[in-house]
Amino acid sequence: MIGTKIKISDRIKSLTYEEIEDEKLGAIYSKDKTTFRVFSPTSDTLDLLISDDYMKVRKDKYQMLRNEIGIYEITLEGDYSGFYYNYLVDNKYEVTDPYSFTASINSLSSVVVDMKETDPSGFRDEKLPQNLEKDAIIYEMSVKNYTADKSSGVRMKGKFLGLTEEGRSFNGVSTGIDNIKELGISHVQLLPIYDFISVDEDDSYFFDDDNYNWGYDPELYFAPEGSYATDPYDPISRIVDAKKMIQTFHRNDISVVMDVVYNHTFKSYDSNLNTLARGYYHRMNEDGSFSNGSGVGNEVKSENAFTRKLIIDSLCHWVREYKVDGFRFDLMALIDLDTIKIALKKLKKINPNIIIYGEPWMAFYSPLPLDKQILKGAQRSNSFGVFNDDFRDAIKGDVNGYEKGYIQGIFSNKTKIETGIAGSIRFDDRRIGFADDANETINYFNCHDNLIIYDKLAVSLNDTRDIDSYIKLALGLIFLSFGKPFIYEGNEFNHSKNNDANSYRSPLRINSIKWEDKLNNMDIFNYTKDLIKLRKSIKTFTKTKASDIKKSLTFMEDIDESLVVYKIKSNNENYLVAINASVNEMKIEKEKLKTLVPVNKIINIFSKKGINKTNTNVEEGLIVEGKSVNVFKIGEENGL
Repeated sequence: MIGTKIKISDRIKSLTYEEIEDEKLGAIYSKDKTTFRVFSPTSDTLDLLISDDYMKVRKDKYQMLRNEIGIYEITLEGDYSGFYYNYLVDNKYEVTDPYSFTASINSLSSVVVDMKETDPSGFRDEKLPQNLEKDAIIYEMSVKNYTADKSSGVRMKGKFLGLTEEGRSFNGVSTGIDNIKELGISHVQLLPIYDFISVDEDDSYFFDDDNYNWGYDPELYFAPEGSYATDPYDPISRIVDAKKMIQTFHRNDISVVMDVVYNHTFKSYDSNLNTLARGYYHRMNEDGSFSNGSGVGNEVKSENAFTRKLIIDSLCHWVREYKVDGFRFDLMALIDLDTIKIALKKLKKINPNIIIYGEPWMAFYSPLPLDKQILKGAQRSNSFGVFNDDFRDAIKGDVNGYEKGYIQGIFSNKTKIETGIAGSIRFDDRRIGFADDANETINYFNCHDNLIIYDKLAVSLNDTRDIDSYIKLALGLIFLSFGKPFIYEGNEFNHSKNNDANSYRSPLRINSIKWEDKLNNMDIFNYTKDLIKLRKSIKTFTKTKASDIKKSLTFMEDIDESLVVYKIKSNNENYLVAINASVNEMKIEKEKLKTLVPVNKIINIFSKKGINKTNTNVEEGLIVEGKSVNVFKIGEENGL
């Protein structure tokens, strides 16, 4: 609210994260008592409202006491597991607890929960997947999209438990989690599964086609989303179901990455955070209005001690309690660099294989100092990654328009393509990237945002009759490059969103996976599966240090701009990758080939048909098929 004066003492303003790191907040439960603690430095009074039913109009009311750093506290004797509670601020505003571990339907009330009673059988003792960061192959997906369509054959459609149902199929092709297993990826990145506010969680509305949202409108950062639970009226159901889903992924050796949105809150002035601590959790303009670097009305002030604590505490909660293996940060540039560094250090102590990456940009201007913004380059040698939009746009052009990229014939992008292939390190004086280490780049051509690859090509190609060849070029480029390859659900079988470039609240008929697409595009699916298998077999792609990449990778120079050709050394084996983005076949002359291939015969192990094994005589040079990605194993014969 413009003109609002913020009543926060200098003592509280000057607090550091280290000073309050060990403060416990939320409903701290035991069978004998529950202590409620909440940070509310701007309120004059704070009361706890609690009852055994969130629908009750009359609730028990208890006055809370505040300490010198703005934390209100009260302890109630007895067993309060399952009780619903809210905080009443200054006898006017009733809000939920930002530290709620679960909630009533549609987040009306927070709920006291004994988290020890929420583990599925075997959950706590089962080992985590040992998928190392250098081996990561990431698959972005939505819980709801993946099984909501009737073609999935899943019983719990659109639910957490829908992703635990194995053995489901559509006309003989695997669906649901079996499709992911079949592909061979290492990590699933789930669109938001924390509690968000924009959908009605009531089951009777679940399959209303318009009752949909991706979930980039956070409400409770510690609680799972209720619309994905089998019983959204049962506060425990969402916790147990989310754990069962993660347990199923883990049992199949698949790590789970959460998409998290700490850059803004869906509500601004009336959010629980701002109601409890006016102007503290958000960056504010001098006139008292909300800064809007996120483009959706506000941005979170991550550098403040209790805000930083909220972010780090919730991350640690998901790792400790749900065994989450990593996080993707939405608009990561709005989260200050120090918060990410501290979070990563703490998370690595819990799980050394944790991976963190995010979007190195924001929507609009932010007052966060430039040296604290996580823009591209800020990740250098800081052990986290960012999305590589340079590589993305070089591959296929702009995100939503008619602009073309390398695969559609803009061969002037070749240097950018080769820089991306080299992991976006400073490979040499011409191929100069933004990364110190290849682990810092997420190589992708699309994600949930903007036009996905099939739709982008549909609007940017003059002739779409051979669209599959362009899809294969794009897939080949990201899977045969250094860095983390990343694809979006359905890329492997030409999923389309009917040219909807921002489907965050579009109907399910736009967003959901239609499994007949897989049946109709098995060639693309098998090609993607083979690429993943091939990448895993060429161990050099797991190298991330710049010095190792430079020793392992050699580009063929002074060839046609439509060709990208490079040699990869992998232990005692050598491979030649030849990518032809021209519509015509191209010949690499004998003398030019000799610079990388000192033998007369090589074995073609991958082509437009996927994995194969064909002896290839190169005594007269090498013919490379138009619009194709080819990998050759170089034998031991001497002499060309």
